[in-house]
Amino acid sequence: MKSGITRKITLLIVLLVVMVCGILGGISIFISSQSLTSEVEVALVDETKLGSDQIKIIVNARLELLQEIANRARTQTMDFKIQQESLKEDIERLGYLDIGVVSMSGQATYVSSGETTDLSDRSYIQKALSGEMNVSDVLISKVTNSAVLMYAVPIFNDGRVVGALIARRDGNALSEITDEMGFGEEGYAYLINDKGIVVAHNDRELVMSQFQPIEVAKTDKTVEPLAKVFEEILEKKIGVGSYTYKGVDLYEAFHSIEGTNWFLVNVALRSEALAGVNTLLTTLVIVIVIMLVISSFVAFLLARTISTPIVSLTQIVDKQATLDFRSDDKNDFSKIENRKDEIGLMTKSLFSMSGNVRELLINVSSTAEQVSATSEELTATAQQSATASEEVAQTINEIAKGATDQAKNTMDAASALTHLSKEIEINLSGTQDLAHASSTMSQLVATGLKVVSDLAQKTLENARASDVVFSSIQKTNESSTKISEASSMIASISEQTNLLALNASIEAARAGEHGRGFAVVAEEIRKLAEQSRTTTSIIDEMVSKLQKDAETAVLKMKESGVIVKEEEKSVEMTKETFDQIAQAIAKSEELVNLISKTSVKMEENKSNVMGNIDTLSAVAEENAASTEQASAAIQEQTASSEQIADASEDLSVMAQNLQAMIRKFKI
Repeated sequence: MKSGITRKITLLIVLLVVMVCGILGGISIFISSQSLTSEVEVALVDETKLGSDQIKIIVNARLELLQEIANRARTQTMDFKIQQESLKEDIERLGYLDIGVVSMSGQATYVSSGETTDLSDRSYIQKALSGEMNVSDVLISKVTNSAVLMYAVPIFNDGRVVGALIARRDGNALSEITDEMGFGEEGYAYLINDKGIVVAHNDRELVMSQFQPIEVAKTDKTVEPLAKVFEEILEKKIGVGSYTYKGVDLYEAFHSIEGTNWFLVNVALRSEALAGVNTLLTTLVIVIVIMLVISSFVAFLLARTISTPIVSLTQIVDKQATLDFRSDDKNDFSKIENRKDEIGLMTKSLFSMSGNVRELLINVSSTAEQVSATSEELTATAQQSATASEEVAQTINEIAKGATDQAKNTMDAASALTHLSKEIEINLSGTQDLAHASSTMSQLVATGLKVVSDLAQKTLENARASDVVFSSIQKTNESSTKISEASSMIASISEQTNLLALNASIEAARAGEHGRGFAVVAEEIRKLAEQSRTTTSIIDEMVSKLQKDAETAVLKMKESGVIVKEEEKSVEMTKETFDQIAQAIAKSEELVNLISKTSVKMEENKSNVMGNIDTLSAVAEENAASTEQASAAIQEQTASSEQIADASEDLSVMAQNLQAMIRKFKI
């Protein structure tokens, strides 16, 4: 156990130290890497700016020197023989491959070889002839068919351009400049133009082949990372970044060169740039190993200090685990107990607990003996109580049986009376329904009598109206007769008038011309008489028809009068019948009311009897329930006495077992 605690504490401390050192080391490496990366980027930018300025100075110096040669009087003559003699010594002195003079038409004549070629399509020639000194990209010479770098300046005469002076240098001239540049031991620099073509590089093949990654990447995907870098350079002009090309992590800084279309690119290997981080990592690993060794030793000593007293205290606990609580020799643990830490406090608590347990065991042993004696006495008392309870329970059971029988008989009587009550209720309900029906019938009879009375009145009124109508019809018949007589008289008058009109017409004819007007009047009178006769015949016809209808109506009215008299007799008989029904219903209502009153009295008596029986039944049930409860209580008391007796016996056994267990402790 000692070695286990020591090993665990040591391992825990070592792991903690490793974790702390690892975290601190990781943070240090990360911060150092970030800081060093920033410094590398700043240094790359500074070197690139310095390199671009250096190339600018070199190019401008060569252009200005060439411009001085172009400004010579001999050169300005544009007489090639004079120019040739003057320029030969400058070729070797300035390190050019050759120098040429270009006319305004773009025809170039070289001093050394004497060859002539048309360079009018070259951009550097066009710029020079427009008055601008410039340098070309690395290009393939039309004369030598090799890579060359061309410097071109204008030739002025009287303030105007009369031609251009060009100087040819080896195409590797720019690469020789960039070869001297580069970050660190393995870094390098190169130049590209504004078309993304490499014009200077330590790999001369890239220059000779006019390597253009942006175009090559369209068919060769491995060149895409470099193509993206070139695109960034052409877009931003000045900047810094990182990329991976052919599995190598690289930093790059770029800067445009003023006065040219070139960009200087300075490249550094990430492994070389961050070499300081690797050194720091190695140093940290060494420090961590040393810290581990030291911390392991310190942790071991600390673990021994903690585990040794714990092992000693474990011996005491093991002893108590065997039920041995006899006093220990505290002198052997005085050093541990006097410690001012948690271990010393735990030691004091352990000795205090041992003393308390020992005292507790002594008290429990004494108490167990007393419990054993008391439980025996309690067992005897409980047995006597149980015997007495059984006798009382038997007596109460007999009483309960009698009370139960009485309650049952009372309930049977209550049930029979309840049945009789239901029959009375049904009878009362039927009587009430009959009374209600009789009342309804009386109302209907009264209504019928009223209707019959109204009918008799209406019949009487109808008879009177019939008499009036009959009288009116008779009068109408008489009037029709008089109208007929008047019509006959009018017809007679019409005939006489017609005769008179005829006679008047005859007399008017006799009178001739003087009687013509009278004849017209007579004719009109005749016509009126004729119309009267016709109208009279119509009236006679209508009056005749009216008389026939009146006679028919008189006949029908006589028949109606007979029917009305018969209806009066029927209504009178109906009224007498309804009166007899009303008298019978009145007698029926008296009998129904008498039965209803009798039923109500029976219901009241039934309620009183039911109340008495319910009270008697409730008392019987309460008596039965009380006796049952008393019996149950006695039984429970008997059972409790038996349980107490059993518990007393168990308690006695437990007290004996407890004494046996306490004897196992060594106190």
